[in-house]
Amino acid sequence: MRLFSHIDLRVRDAGRALVFYDALLNVFGFRRVVTAGFGELEPVWRRVNWKANDEFFGFVVDPEFRPNQNRVAFHAPTREHVDRATAALRGVDAPNLDGPVDYGGYYATFFDDPDGNRLEVCFLTSHGGLEGQIRAERGDATQ
Repeated sequence: MRLFSHIDLRVRDAGRALVFYDALLNVFGFRRVVTAGFGELEPVWRRVNWKANDEFFGFVVDPEFRPNQNRVAFHAPTREHVDRATAALRGVDAPNLDGPVDYGGYYATFFDDPDGNRLEVCFLTSHGGLEGQIRAERGDATQ
């Protein structure tokens, strides 16, 4: 069973966010569609062959939005997905890009979106994931 239905972030600038999230979410097989939100058209990213009740990602423009210390981590099914996401993020000049780094069972790249939302793409192996995540929080990479 899936834990999350969707992620819905706030951004200040739709144009910057569209370019950024198109590049990032494409790595995970998501494509942008436009849906009618609360009286407005809002961008939503869904899997290419999405079905009703599948997970999705979206944002709402809020000119007054201020980033906070929350972080959303995207699950990567392989290390290669982390590497592909990192390359895509470099291509759109993601702010505060750090990685990928191997924390021993926790392979991740950390970054901000253009509006300061703190994000991460990570791959956890079957062993060492929790310990690696703790090292990642401390910034202690393995060699």
